[in-house]
Amino acid sequence: MKKILVDNFEIEKNDWGYYFTASIDFLGQDSELLLNYDTEDEVSEVELKDILNKSLEKINNMLEKAEKNKPQLMELLKEKDYINLATKWVKWEEGGIKVEEEENCYLINDTKVYTPITEEDFEKSMNFGEIATDIYSDGETEDMSVYITFEPDYFVGHCIECYIEENGNFLVNGLAG
Repeated sequence: MKKILVDNFEIEKNDWGYYFTASIDFLGQDSELLLNYDTEDEVSEVELKDILNKSLEKINNMLEKAEKNKPQLMELLKEKDYINLATKWVKWEEGGIKVEEEENCYLINDTKVYTPITEEDFEKSMNFGEIATDIYSDGETEDMSVYITFEPDYFVGHCIECYIEENGNFLVNGLAG
C-alpha cells in the first residue's frame, strides 16, 4: 500500500468540525478514506494539517497491517456464515430473480449469480469503498470502520460493517444499511 500523505486529503468544514477525505488504494481497490475531526473551534489550515499529520503515522500503520490480514477477514466472514447468508439473500424474492432456464442461477442487477455462492466468488465480489475513523488533536484515532459492499449486490443495498483494530486485525460488526 502506498503511504498516505497530508497532501492527499481535501479538508472540508461541517457542522461538527472537519472532514478529511482522500482516495486511497486499499486491498487493490480504490477506496475513500474519511477522517472526522470533531471540534466547535475554528482551526487554521496549518493546525488542521498538523493534526492530520500526527494521525497519519498511526493510520498508515493500521492500513498496512490490515492489508496483510485479508485472509483473517475472510476467515471471520466464513465463521460468521456470511457466504451462506449471501446465498440465502440471493434466493430471497427481493434479492435475485430466478433464471428459469439455468439451474441454481439468479439475476441481480443483470448479473448472473450461481448458488451456492463460492468462497472465491464471494471474495472477488467484495468492495472496500469506504474506510472511516475519528481523529484527535493528539494524533490518536478510533478503530477504523470499513464498509464492505458487493458487486453483484448479494445483500440488497446492505453492507457488512467491519473494524480495523490498531494491530491491523479485522472485527466483523454485522450487516448495516
